Amino acid sequence: MKMKNEPEYRIIPLGGLGEIGKNMMLFESREEIVVIDSGMMFPEDYMAGIDYVIPDFSYLIENRDRVKAVVLTHGHEDHIGALPYLLREINVPVYGTKLTLGFAQNRLKEHSLDRMARLNEVKPRESLEFKDFKMEFFQVSHSIADCIGIAIKTDYGIIVHTGDFKVDYTPVNNEYMDFYKLAKYGEDGVLLLMSDSTNVETKGCTLSESDLKESMLKAITNATGIVLVATFASNIYRIQQIFDICRKIGKKVAILGKSMEENISMAKKLGYLNYPQSMIVSPKTVKGNKRKNVVVLTTGTQGEPMSMLTRIANDSYPHITIENGDTVILSASIIPGNEKTVTRIINKIYRKGAYVYYEGYEDIHVSGHASQEELKLVFALTRPSYFMPIHGEYRHLVHHSTLAQSMGIMKDHIILAEDGDIVKIKKSGITVDGRVDVDNVYIDGKNIGGVEENILATRYKLAQDGIITVIIPISVEEKSLYQPEMISRGFINLANSDILERAKSIAFEEVRGYINEKGYTDLNWEGIKKRVVKELKKYFKKELGQYPLIVPVIIEV
Repeated sequence: MKMKNEPEYRIIPLGGLGEIGKNMMLFESREEIVVIDSGMMFPEDYMAGIDYVIPDFSYLIENRDRVKAVVLTHGHEDHIGALPYLLREINVPVYGTKLTLGFAQNRLKEHSLDRMARLNEVKPRESLEFKDFKMEFFQVSHSIADCIGIAIKTDYGIIVHTGDFKVDYTPVNNEYMDFYKLAKYGEDGVLLLMSDSTNVETKGCTLSESDLKESMLKAITNATGIVLVATFASNIYRIQQIFDICRKIGKKVAILGKSMEENISMAKKLGYLNYPQSMIVSPKTVKGNKRKNVVVLTTGTQGEPMSMLTRIANDSYPHITIENGDTVILSASIIPGNEKTVTRIINKIYRKGAYVYYEGYEDIHVSGHASQEELKLVFALTRPSYFMPIHGEYRHLVHHSTLAQSMGIMKDHIILAEDGDIVKIKKSGITVDGRVDVDNVYIDGKNIGGVEENILATRYKLAQDGIITVIIPISVEEKSLYQPEMISRGFINLANSDILERAKSIAFEEVRGYINEKGYTDLNWEGIKKRVVKELKKYFKKELGQYPLIVPVIIEV
């Protein structure tokens, strides 16, 4: 029998489960909601014109009075990129480590929200107490400095949320994963482990960040021309290694890209980057320097259309060009869905005579996520009763569930949840029970959330198959129907084509048939348009195997 005042907790993922990126997790009691992370995601191919995607905050807005805080695990964009949009709706305190808050402040400043935001620094092994639960932070290793996991202490036991992590025994800044704390939680009793699934398909262990130093040194030293290194602007460990190498071999560094400039400036200001200012040269002066003596640090590892690397590859950046004998290093993993875009950029660079290091060929990159043996270690240390895989596409969550069973977790104690699922924690156990409505929110320039799925579908159709505009002149007054005109863009060259003439005839006959049925006094323009579109789709599909976006325009004359 359920006690009237029996505590109940709920975990609701709004992003990051069933996808890579857009990470956001809610921890909820009857009176409180605490948000862990507020990230963005790169758009997929069909999202034409979209800059990026953020979680749906509708549930939080509906329950704004219960939202107490946002806690950030680290400073990657897939964990902090949506923070400005969230704080526009709900102005609550934000907690994170020093570097994480520094990067978050840069994002907030872009939206003129930095002065109103309530940013509060926390450190590993510190605690944050709410009425219904207590959060304790523990240090983890990742590909960025100042990362934390979170232990949430409830009436039923400890919930361990790892955040993004890997087990790095030789970390660049001596930021070791706190094995002692994980083991201590295991001794005290971990009710639920929520663990990063991104790299679960990789056997063995992920290489240490420090393992890159020799291969990066060799690549930069042996380069005969200018070297462009593209990496994530938040990867401060990687950036520090590049500065160290350039200082050692006497090369200058040019910094390109707004986010790269801002993050390097913030990291140096906070003491996470160390380099002499004399190393830095303006990108505008690179042509005047000996090209082989310059390393350009830039963004664009995912082939983003407006990134600096893409602009340089397309010869649309005036100060730096890629020439025969140059070297380009893509020091990052390709995010699933971006493979074609990145490949196009790599091919363009090769056509210019440069040499490219990239994932799958000569890779100068190590992952920031735990592989199978590291994931097993976390299971062994925490010994959880229940397990919930987080941060990954659905296949990653399934594979992590299988790994959990190999570590002794019972199948019925594995919570395989996706975005919007409500995970309820009661005295009787943990189950998925119900859903909240969630959807993607699209950022298109300054248009936030105004781009709906049907608009994206139309954009995709336009990009794939083009458009035909059917202009139909009708005179109601004179009771006359005139021959339609057609304008084709991006579909097929229909000039002087029998296909075009036949399509015009079909449109004319459909309109005439409609008028014969209804008469000129009872015309429904939308009904006519639907009839024309339906028949033209059938015709083009039969003749050409495809059909474009068809837009009928009726003109009263």
